[in-house]
Amino acid sequence: MLVELDWQAVVASQPTGGMLRFRADAASAIWSDPGTARFATEFGVPHSRGLFRILADLAERDPAGPERALVDDIDPLPIDTPHGELRPLGLLFNSFLYVRPADGTIWVSDPDAEEEFELIHQDLSSLAYVVYKVEAERPGPEEDPDPYDWADIEEIIREDTARWDRTPFESGAQFWERFLLSYPMM
Repeated sequence: MLVELDWQAVVASQPTGGMLRFRADAASAIWSDPGTARFATEFGVPHSRGLFRILADLAERDPAGPERALVDDIDPLPIDTPHGELRPLGLLFNSFLYVRPADGTIWVSDPDAEEEFELIHQDLSSLAYVVYKVEAERPGPEEDPDPYDWADIEEIIREDTARWDRTPFESGAQFWERFLLSYPMM
């Protein structure tokens, strides 16, 4: 696991049902690394107001989970790509989210992107961290951030993420950069 922090504290900071977890059988079928499979079942990925939505076939269903947390209109079967076999995990900001079981890397397929598939994270913990960080840094409703505040928030997200995984914001990365352009309007 790349991101080593107190994940129990992250879970505690989320609304009830806000962490979308994977079923144990699904996690062990997807991730050959026992630590990653355990992370997927114990912690998962934050929903973060719909930024991440999990494939229903993979989800450990939580009755307290957000209403639109599950995606059931995506084919759960692996697909062959120029990057190897990718398995669908759900949606990330309306883009298809995949894992490459061979190495646990996280990929997206965004219809508006130049590349059909983009590597966005080196592992599941990195994805969970950025999805968490985006929500944790979001200004509250009582705040009135100006463009400079938003730029500072984006820099915090980039710098904190780079401590664990440089992939999301490295040169040439497109997905998270496009997301941050729309972040102030969400």
